[in-house]
Amino acid sequence: MTTIAHIVLPHNGLIDEGREQRSAMEEREKTWIKTDAMARYLEHKAVTLILHFLLFRTACALNFDWERTQLTDSEAALNSAIRFGSLASSVVTDREECRAVPGDASWPSDAAWASLNDTLDGALLKPRPLASSFSTEDPTSVMSQWASGSSCTPTLYPNSTCTQGGFPIYVVRATTIKHIQIAVNFARNHNIRLVIKNTGHDFNGKSIGGYSLGVWTHKLKDMVYHANYTSPTGSYTGRAVAYSAGVQAYEGTALMRKNNMTFIVAGGATVGIAGGFLQGGGHSSYTSYYGLAADQVLALTAVTADGRVVECHEGLNEDLFWAFRGGGGGTFGILTSVVVRAFSLTPIISSSIRFSTTPNPGSNTSLSAETFWAGMEAYWKFSPQICAAGGLGYNFIYPTNTPTGLTFTVGISVPNMSAIAYGRFLHPLIQELNDLGIEVPLPALKRSLHTVDTDDNISLSHSHSHLASRGILHELTPHTLLSSRLFPRSSFSPSTLPQTHTAIRTLVASNLTFHGMSYCPLSSLSPFTANAVNPAFRTTLLHAQAYFPTAHWDGAAPLLSRAELTAQHGVLQAAVQQWRDVSPGGGSYVNEGDAQDWEWQQGFYGANYPELREVKARWDPWGVFWGVGMVGSEEWEVRDLEGGKRMGIVVQDGRVCRTGCHHVGQQRHEKKRAVGNKQEENQFHGFGFGFR
Repeated sequence: MTTIAHIVLPHNGLIDEGREQRSAMEEREKTWIKTDAMARYLEHKAVTLILHFLLFRTACALNFDWERTQLTDSEAALNSAIRFGSLASSVVTDREECRAVPGDASWPSDAAWASLNDTLDGALLKPRPLASSFSTEDPTSVMSQWASGSSCTPTLYPNSTCTQGGFPIYVVRATTIKHIQIAVNFARNHNIRLVIKNTGHDFNGKSIGGYSLGVWTHKLKDMVYHANYTSPTGSYTGRAVAYSAGVQAYEGTALMRKNNMTFIVAGGATVGIAGGFLQGGGHSSYTSYYGLAADQVLALTAVTADGRVVECHEGLNEDLFWAFRGGGGGTFGILTSVVVRAFSLTPIISSSIRFSTTPNPGSNTSLSAETFWAGMEAYWKFSPQICAAGGLGYNFIYPTNTPTGLTFTVGISVPNMSAIAYGRFLHPLIQELNDLGIEVPLPALKRSLHTVDTDDNISLSHSHSHLASRGILHELTPHTLLSSRLFPRSSFSPSTLPQTHTAIRTLVASNLTFHGMSYCPLSSLSPFTANAVNPAFRTTLLHAQAYFPTAHWDGAAPLLSRAELTAQHGVLQAAVQQWRDVSPGGGSYVNEGDAQDWEWQQGFYGANYPELREVKARWDPWGVFWGVGMVGSEEWEVRDLEGGKRMGIVVQDGRVCRTGCHHVGQQRHEKKRAVGNKQEENQFHGFGFGFR
């Protein structure tokens, strides 16, 4: 490690003595030094104190070599198509009503796209939508096919139609930060919709968009384990992992095995762990033991809407650092790499329980519906003990219209517990179920050194093996809507549990599938929870989801029209409203919720939303980063290609236009810019002065 003295400058500049800076930063530093404002800044009597605080030991600020390949000011100045934006300029005046689409006068010519490809050294793709599967290895394929307008879905029929629909027209295959900067600048300067995809697991289809330019970060695959890392401000010393935007959970697990340690990754093996997972919160098998993924972040690097590369941590760009950790993926910039806290090897022990109104194989015994629901109530009463043990209860209730009939399954996993202790821990639940007449055999214990794969989306059933052998189906394709609710602990007290239990039972009775996770991501589990994670998480005991039982589309079942999806959405909203009624103080999970819910701002972000809107206005006044349910998304909407308003469920096969819902905070921010930046320049940016 090298001791480095940092001086924090206005507009988030940084003089870094001790390592070579890129030429663009040197030019900006020379300009600042020549100004009276810089002279006054250096003469400020507090600078000695600042220097004292900012002497620290740190790893290299940029984690990987490809992050040093950046777009320079001189390169951008020579090509107006990729010039940088200015967050310090006066009012943003380029406020076209709609994003450009092919046929508009402002849409780039073929020659302009060819020139962009040259600038990108051949990294610009013009992919056709993948009609055969959801594949994380494809630049446009996404899990939630309904969000594309079902224009090019997996199919068993070779003569089926396939159109571009809600998929990007061009995609930048990013292998350097420079590629990302160029894509952001080109889209902003040409008023083109920009979308970001790593693996495409987003349930609301935020990784796609009609008539857009996509940024595909999936090929950024670097990881490094630090056995003794010191954070930039020195507030943390210990194990850490740095990883880049394209890393997936299974790759993180391999790094754990190699280095005999643990860090937080998603339960689904193919989920990208630096995208929406981490930026929206990120739950795992360790949620009740170590906290959420966002609670482990020590530092991050990103490209913001002006095309600049920024580094964020405690003491530097603190507002952005706060927002990236829980405020939602693809909203405040494109994250390129992150450093997270790691832990000593933390093994997990788990087992599963199942009971149903349909007899188990080899048994003639079936449960009545009343006995079944009595068993469910016993589980709800036991769930606080799962949290107290630092564990996870990953469960489903399947309705009567499914092949298994009314069925409950749960996998209960606990970190760092012996088999004997686990048996004692689980015994009260098994005993109560047996007393109710629900025969539960002694659970078979399973040990895992790292994490339990909880994602049933990634396993191919026997009926789909023929598709996999032909390279057609990489993952089963969800073609359904879902909603979620974070039930607080207060919903499971003796006086409130009957109402909570009834609300869940009513939903299942309406033939919706219930999926729940019993966990508690308390603030006390990590010293780094002063972030933008939905405050409702901190009191959560049950993270519940509801969706229609046709959760995965197999390529042969009939597609649902937008009208049918809209009708389903209405049913879902009505059912989940009952959950809201019995869970005051609860919320919803931005990564696994209904982005078209009528209370999405409160549900996804809670009391953090006004501050997140302020951060969004400061860092993205153009609205470059947009998606349904994201912070600031109320300013835009998807319309027909001709600009006509749409009714019903929102799919991404139209053009994006302004709603006229201009944020008051952004107006205030632009007014501040218009009168100058003197006040802003006299604040010590990045060390807490003026933050919030």
